[in-house]
Amino acid sequence: MNPVEKELTELLADERYGTFIQTIRKIRFPANYRFDSHAHPQVEINYINSGCCMMEVEERIVPLKRGSCIVVNPGQKHLFMVDVSKSCAITQLIYRTALPEKIPESLTCFHYDRPFYVFQDCGELCSLLENIGRYYQRRQEDDYQEAQLDFSLLQLYAMLSRSMEKERLQADSRQGKLGEALDRIHSRLEEDINIEELSRELGMSSRYLRKAFEDSIGISCSQYITMLRIARAKELLWDWEKDITQVASLTGFNSPQYFCRIFKKHTGMTPAQYRNMKKERPELTEET
Repeated sequence: MNPVEKELTELLADERYGTFIQTIRKIRFPANYRFDSHAHPQVEINYINSGCCMMEVEERIVPLKRGSCIVVNPGQKHLFMVDVSKSCAITQLIYRTALPEKIPESLTCFHYDRPFYVFQDCGELCSLLENIGRYYQRRQEDDYQEAQLDFSLLQLYAMLSRSMEKERLQADSRQGKLGEALDRIHSRLEEDINIEELSRELGMSSRYLRKAFEDSIGISCSQYITMLRIARAKELLWDWEKDITQVASLTGFNSPQYFCRIFKKHTGMTPAQYRNMKKERPELTEET
């Protein structure tokens, strides 16, 4: 038995351990759906089955596409927005874990040292979530179903911990400068952001920075900045005390007219139309 197997089996045998599932489901959100900012004491895992969406976690915008998975750790404020052009289907698990005081270093998924983790191309994780959902529904049928649920959860912890450790190693090699670039972009959202100037400030070539964005985030620098501005505009538009001119200024657009044109291009509606959507939220549907 290797060290990770030993730690997981000891965890399962510990009387202080327990996993309490609040939600395990497949759900389809309609285009342009928005779930307001909130926080809860559970871990939230969202795997994107189809479509595109964005989550904002502690003021950091995270684009997500088919095959992506985000793990939001307990207590982190986050909101969810679906792309304007089509619906988005996800597999979602929300759970809380009771743990002994000392957690092995190898079980990274229980340390909650970051607000969130994002993984790409993780179909294996989706299959495991589906198994957990199946066993959870059948857990009261007999001891075998409950045992399969328990072992599937241990498998989930091993898979998440391995993915998180891999992400940490990758982050150590590339996230330093990219993380600094993201921080500067977020802090200068109201300003004109020039990629060439930003690259010089960071002591790298613009080509390197653009490649880092493509490799790590999956979209270009300019797409990320526009997406960030549109996402922030959506937030501000739901504050009725701010008019369109103020929203345009606060999100780095040089004129209300330009803001309205770009907003409509990316959302399919004017800022005023989007603001009125707050009164008529579309319905979401659970999938079987």
